[in-house]
Amino acid sequence: MSEKPKYPEYLWWVKPEKLGGMSRPPLEDLPQLYQAGMRGIVSVMDEPSGIKEYQAAGFAALWLPIIGGKAPTIEQVQQFVKFADPLLGNNQPVVVHCTSGNRRTGTLLAAYLIAKGETPDTAIQLIQKVRPTAELREAQISFLSQLPSQMK
Repeated sequence: MSEKPKYPEYLWWVKPEKLGGMSRPPLEDLPQLYQAGMRGIVSVMDEPSGIKEYQAAGFAALWLPIIGGKAPTIEQVQQFVKFADPLLGNNQPVVVHCTSGNRRTGTLLAAYLIAKGETPDTAIQLIQKVRPTAELREAQISFLSQLPSQMK
């Protein structure tokens, strides 16, 4: 009987063991994340710290800088979808992080769900259900609400 992957407790899932969010991972946790099956890490912090370390630890890594309290750009959402889809298609989990793993992380994950056909309301509710501390700001909610018309 194989053991279930052991992910750190600060990791939360939007799609169980496929697509998740977290606070910035301590570098010493990278081997645990990799061993548990994580293969993609996306940082939305406004400085690129960690990206080289993630790559050196074997992860596909993407840096999409977003200022705290702000929303990503349409281009960043498209980059994220293009990055995440091949990994997810190969059953390789992808995680997004900012400093605390709440607003910027939750906004990008909701944007992914919307890009994949979910309604903005459902995507936002799902993020807030699985991560109650992800209290999205007005600018982020507004961006997500307008996203379906902008993704066409």
